[in-house]
Amino acid sequence: MHDAIDRAEQLLAMTRRLDALISAEIEAIKARRLDGGSADWDEKERLAHAWRLEVAHIKANPSALAGIGDALKVQLREAARALEDKLEAHALALNAMKAVTEGLVRSIANEIASARSAPPGYGRHGSVNPAAKREASGLAVDAKA
Repeated sequence: MHDAIDRAEQLLAMTRRLDALISAEIEAIKARRLDGGSADWDEKERLAHAWRLEVAHIKANPSALAGIGDALKVQLREAARALEDKLEAHALALNAMKAVTEGLVRSIANEIASARSAPPGYGRHGSVNPAAKREASGLAVDAKA
């Protein structure tokens, strides 16, 4: 029984820490700090992997938490629900950031394409041929820019 309580308390601590890390990343995204997600990357990856394994183990062996008190069960459920909500908010924030970033890249590419276009040439009758615009060459964007 002591092992079950210890296991539950460790799972609760992992869940709360993941929640805090995800919250910090959401705030960084909202503040437009693009490097905010990578600040605690290693810890977040390690915790998420350990949390996933532990939850899978408990689902496969519910007796692993047998004997823990009702209060601890409620805390685990609430923490897991809060983490799920946080992950949904995180996904929304990432999708919004992705849409903005893709829009910026498209706008920059269009601007570069129009700036690099060759001036219109003359047609065979000596008049300006506006349809003879040359397309811009390829565009490379540095992800760190």
